[in-house]
Amino acid sequence: MLTSTFATIASLFMLFAPPPSTPPAAAPKIPDAVFVAEKPKDPKGVAEVRKTAKKGDTVVIAAKIGGRAEPFVKNRAVFLVADRALKSCDQIPDDPCKTPWDYCCEPPESKKINMMTVQVVGDDGKPIKMGAQSTGGLEPLALIVFEGTVAEIDDKGTFIVNAKKIFVEKADKKSPAK
Repeated sequence: MLTSTFATIASLFMLFAPPPSTPPAAAPKIPDAVFVAEKPKDPKGVAEVRKTAKKGDTVVIAAKIGGRAEPFVKNRAVFLVADRALKSCDQIPDDPCKTPWDYCCEPPESKKINMMTVQVVGDDGKPIKMGAQSTGGLEPLALIVFEGTVAEIDDKGTFIVNAKKIFVEKADKKSPAK
């Protein structure tokens, strides 16, 4: 009798017990291999590449992260960059701008031809679902050289590159004030 009671309890436990849990899916992240230690060769500026690039072209671009107050798209590996020829507000003497990476002093037409979108995509071809800021040294005003494929370009100002390699230049260490 004790054995049958135990068997009944064990059967009921199996019947009503929650199914074994599956481990949580790993959080999406930009693959470490995207950030490279060696600068991609022969980079060109944003404006120069925009003139001749076509969808599907492989490009190498030297740029500076910025273009608006929030250059990084929240929860996506997508961000804006500007041609290094443009002056960000931190390069303008006595400019009081609190977000010098927004290029607020640049006219809209200049922004259109000197700025673009960079994204890191997953195997599905869509931007990875994680913010890129602070990953691999990506911050507003960071100087980067990246290699990738032109995903979209049109005459309305859209220019998007799927980055395959990103090199983040190390900031110059300024000597402390004496």
